Amino acid sequence: MPPGDMQGRMTWMNDRVGMKKIALRVSLIGAVILAALCFRMFRSPEPIELVFTGATMATSWSAKVIAPSDSAGVANRCRQAVEKELEQVNRDMSLFHEGGAVFRLNAAPAGQPVPVPRSVMDLLVQARRISEQTDGAFDVTVGPLVRLWGFHSGEAPAVLPEDADIAAVRRKVGYRKLVLSREDGTVTKTVDGLEVDLSAIAKGRAVDLVASALNGLGMTNYMVEVGGEVRARGRNRHREPWRIGIEEPVDEDVRRLNRIIGLHNRSLATSGDYRNFYICNGRRYSHTIDPSTGRPVSHELASVSVLARDCMTADALATALSVLGVEKGMPLAERKGWAAYFITRNAEGKTLARATRRFDDLAR
Repeated sequence: MPPGDMQGRMTWMNDRVGMKKIALRVSLIGAVILAALCFRMFRSPEPIELVFTGATMATSWSAKVIAPSDSAGVANRCRQAVEKELEQVNRDMSLFHEGGAVFRLNAAPAGQPVPVPRSVMDLLVQARRISEQTDGAFDVTVGPLVRLWGFHSGEAPAVLPEDADIAAVRRKVGYRKLVLSREDGTVTKTVDGLEVDLSAIAKGRAVDLVASALNGLGMTNYMVEVGGEVRARGRNRHREPWRIGIEEPVDEDVRRLNRIIGLHNRSLATSGDYRNFYICNGRRYSHTIDPSTGRPVSHELASVSVLARDCMTADALATALSVLGVEKGMPLAERKGWAAYFITRNAEGKTLARATRRFDDLAR
């Protein structure tokens, strides 16, 4: 073969090899693009944060749900489930909702068994358990004493109650004066004038029921709050543990945080004297009433926060420890293994925080 023909053939072969390389490169690029498009089409949608708010039980509520998609149907189902549970709790446990379980129980005479829904019975059973664990510091029948001191009306009484007034009302107070029959689902008062007030545990119960409803919808990442009582599961939209603040117990309108903790598959409830109180004759009176004395607590404890698996328990324990104060409450919480965070206030208004070992272990 002449040299010129050989050179031409080699050039032609090189061109064919080059074209094949280019075609292969184009095919690979096309495959990558196609794979990327398919991945975008078939991968799970990016999760979004659904935020719901409203009012219930004379307070506010909010919920944040990290949903798997932005479907309007998901948002509607979540909101409907939340509102259904809150409406049921408000109807059954309100002091003022005629026809509700608590309203009917308070209106009934002593000795008459009153049927109550299972959710109310479960709450009363847990309330009694905590009453027994705290030697009566938590008591759902303390409402008449709260009213006597003017905290139901929201106004300080013109004249503070006399000893005789307190003694008369205390005869109508006491968790042991309620007979709970789980077998037939009834509650019976043993004295006339006894009233049930679930305000120190109902918000926590509402949080638990809302969380259960969201679990039933397959939601695994959410935060639910009713009146400051909180329960969280999973992680937030940043894929981090939910961060919840504990307020500094100050009377000013400007709110400040004392501590921020991570909340994962647990509940947090706080009870304090810095939102509901009045000053009379230069003395501060808290809405937290000690059932053993019939009077507002007078110790230096300003607030106590409790971590627990369920919010109903956290809510009730926070109230009980607020009644006991740090001197009695801290040793009891340590013995029981409760996760509690106490903030005291001295005469100058300075605060000091102390936590049980269990609280520090869980709040890391």
